[in-house]
Amino acid sequence: MSLCPRCGVDIGDAASCPLCGLVPGYETPATAMPHARNLVDLTASVQPPSRARHLFVAELITVSLAIAALTVFLVDLLTGGGISWSLYPLAALGFIWLSLCPLIMATKRKILGLAFTALAPFAFLLALDLINGDINWSLRLGLPIAASVELAASFATFVSLRSRRKGLNLLSFGLLAIAFVCLSVEGVISLWLGGPLRFSWSFIASSALVPIAIFLFYAHHRLAADATLRRLFHV
Repeated sequence: MSLCPRCGVDIGDAASCPLCGLVPGYETPATAMPHARNLVDLTASVQPPSRARHLFVAELITVSLAIAALTVFLVDLLTGGGISWSLYPLAALGFIWLSLCPLIMATKRKILGLAFTALAPFAFLLALDLINGDINWSLRLGLPIAASVELAASFATFVSLRSRRKGLNLLSFGLLAIAFVCLSVEGVISLWLGGPLRFSWSFIASSALVPIAIFLFYAHHRLAADATLRRLFHV
């Protein structure tokens, strides 16, 4: 029995492999090259396309979260005689699905997927507040803080991606974003408590972060322009 060294098919007394066209003793196929191309095309057609893979991952996440949600729901229903504490993990599972699946499925419209991901924290905080029976803290406390965090993260990501050269400037953008979040959190909390808009600890934190961010931004561009300084700092 004679086997093809490439695909392992029994070729018998044939001069070349009937499947891939390889001639024993040669590294390239002879006149049967179309068979090899057909084999490559068939292998490629078996591979799932990118969108199909994304949909499969989204389906897997959806089924897993649905099983977890059903389990939590049934445990709460059967042990407590009603639906109470399970609403909190159900809201968390919904938050996970809304954060991941639309972004995974949006293979062509990434903006739409990012929009759902950005709205997921707002929906989650609002759902937690609604579970308590009334909208109390979410509109004036939770949602503004979430908006400030997303705004700061969007700023840092946007300017980082637009930067031609990446280095210390990325740390600078991150520190500026953190300083903005600190000021926003204390400002929102002071207004929620009914007092005037004031800054104490957030001002101290920002006063420490902003000068460092400015120095890192300066060092990033200055070191790149001066070869002597680059050798001095070994960068």
